[in-house]
Amino acid sequence: MGRVNNISLAPNAKNTLFPLFEAVMNSIHAIEERFGKDNILQGRIRINLVRNERNDCLGFIVEDNGVGFNKGNLESFIKMDSQKKAVIGGKGVGRLLWLKVMESVHIRSGFKDDENINKVEFDFCINDPIQNIKYHNSGRDSDIGTTVLLSPYRDVYARSIPRKSTTIASRVLAHFISYFVNISQPKIEIIDGDQSIDLFDQFTSSTERDKDFSYTIPDMFGDEKFVCHCYLLPKAISDDEKSTNALYLGANGRAVKRYEMDAVLGMKAINGKFAFLGYVESEVLNKSANETRTDFSLSDDEIDEIVNLAKINVKEFLKPEIDEIREKQEVVVANLRVEHPRFLSVARDPKKFSQQLHLSMQKEEDIFVELSRRSLRQYKKLKNGFLKSVQKKLPDITSKAQEYVAGLQSESVSSLAEYVMKRKLIIDVFEQSLKYINQDEGKSEYENVVHDIVCPLKSTSDNLEYEDHNLWIIDDRLAFFSYFNSDKEMKSQVHNAKDPLLRPDISVFDLGLGFQNTDLSQPITIIEFKRPKRDDYSLEKNPITQVRKYVENMRNSGAATKFDGEVLRQIDNTTPFVCHIIADVTPTLRSVMKDLGPFHQKVGSGTWYRWDNSYNIFIEISSFKDVLDSAKLRNKAFFEKIGLM
Repeated sequence: MGRVNNISLAPNAKNTLFPLFEAVMNSIHAIEERFGKDNILQGRIRINLVRNERNDCLGFIVEDNGVGFNKGNLESFIKMDSQKKAVIGGKGVGRLLWLKVMESVHIRSGFKDDENINKVEFDFCINDPIQNIKYHNSGRDSDIGTTVLLSPYRDVYARSIPRKSTTIASRVLAHFISYFVNISQPKIEIIDGDQSIDLFDQFTSSTERDKDFSYTIPDMFGDEKFVCHCYLLPKAISDDEKSTNALYLGANGRAVKRYEMDAVLGMKAINGKFAFLGYVESEVLNKSANETRTDFSLSDDEIDEIVNLAKINVKEFLKPEIDEIREKQEVVVANLRVEHPRFLSVARDPKKFSQQLHLSMQKEEDIFVELSRRSLRQYKKLKNGFLKSVQKKLPDITSKAQEYVAGLQSESVSSLAEYVMKRKLIIDVFEQSLKYINQDEGKSEYENVVHDIVCPLKSTSDNLEYEDHNLWIIDDRLAFFSYFNSDKEMKSQVHNAKDPLLRPDISVFDLGLGFQNTDLSQPITIIEFKRPKRDDYSLEKNPITQVRKYVENMRNSGAATKFDGEVLRQIDNTTPFVCHIIADVTPTLRSVMKDLGPFHQKVGSGTWYRWDNSYNIFIEISSFKDVLDSAKLRNKAFFEKIGLM
């Protein structure tokens, strides 16, 4: 009773089949004993599923035509820790698993004793291994064999038995995989009502390809040979209900430990329809399996070495499928280098870099994270190498310094390339926004969308980073200005605003290196957007008059402030203003420009400008197309240099 209770067997889909595996293994041994290992083709094993009226599986009936419970086998069965099967890996306690999941097991057996064929039946129980034993003295050759009734399971275990017979068949197939590579095997069938599954026929016909690999581990096991049998099979033959790939370490023809291979291979279903199953066997494993054949007495390091070398063989076997993954990874790396040029220095050769990636790393986001990790490690390695040489005054300090500087230069070039790449993408987005037509109104996109691309609405320098705005689209100098407001009311920008609710689209202040700028001659920039193709301007309502009002309010206030009232800089009548008006020069705007001008057109462009002496401001009116063309032209040399044009 104590030994049964001490057996660790959690009720799950995997463990509930171990008692079945024990019965099938006993049947195989009985067949080998009756017919000899060279003639086991004569053996028959039938696994009948026992179901209730709800079609739940309650257990199994295992039938074989093996040697049966003759006197020697019965004595061995009664004796715990029997050594009868020690030579073939039997520990003499496997049948205790039956009593872990059932109250008792009924056994019927026919056997040949001298020249007579006799029968015996009994109940295998915890208190008495041969309870209710009965003998029958007459029988026929066809009666030789054993029937084991592994039913009903205790409820807690029965609930975990896989419902599908195909799943059970696949798991039996995987558990006894070493027998399937033999030229001759006993016939094993799964019977579920009127459905029959021949395991060996299924295995033979469905194997896509197979190959054996041999290896040794001299440092640990001398000349002992390990054999890794590799199979590419339909995914339904995987021993996992999710049809994943697996590698087994086996002992004496039985799978003992299972290792997930999905992460190693980077794929669940190979080509969408196959699974990999591998089986490693060796005398080392045969001798070190524990009594219930669920683990080995080897150290973790020894097991890891056996498995790691087997993984190398697995990858060689699956090279065609792995090569396909590598090609996909290479494409992702190459694309990420284009989209994020800062990775140019860490992944100079996309193919070489992809070969270093884990096979499970196939998503773009995962590869991006790995590129970032490698980039950081590369930088730290160079930096630490240099610092170590400095601290220890090593003779290679000069070469380490040169290596460090070269790494920084490479990193800087990659970062600059990414900055240029981002500019190219922003320009592309800006260009596409100008093409948008509102289907309901038949008008181009409203100015706030274009505004949001250049600088997010309702924001200031306090809540945006340098990289968050694209003021350089208007003027490259604006990319380096220190403070700006976007779509903020005048009352939050200056003291005592005359028109507090006025809302300039963007106002930009250059504060230099300090927080406040006392140089009144430094210009303030105002940017105003108007809807593309708008053509309803008048002398009373137009962007020129609008920016003049902005300037007038700021000058009269005497100081620019943050939203909390803190002074940014002083403003007086001599403070110059630069006003960029982004609007298409339609007929009505052209008429206003004539009345409020004169405005002069830049040669070869659609941009107009004027120095307005009465307001001491420089006004520039550019169409959206001219802003786009100017941004393209200013960045063209950079785009060409990194191959973007």
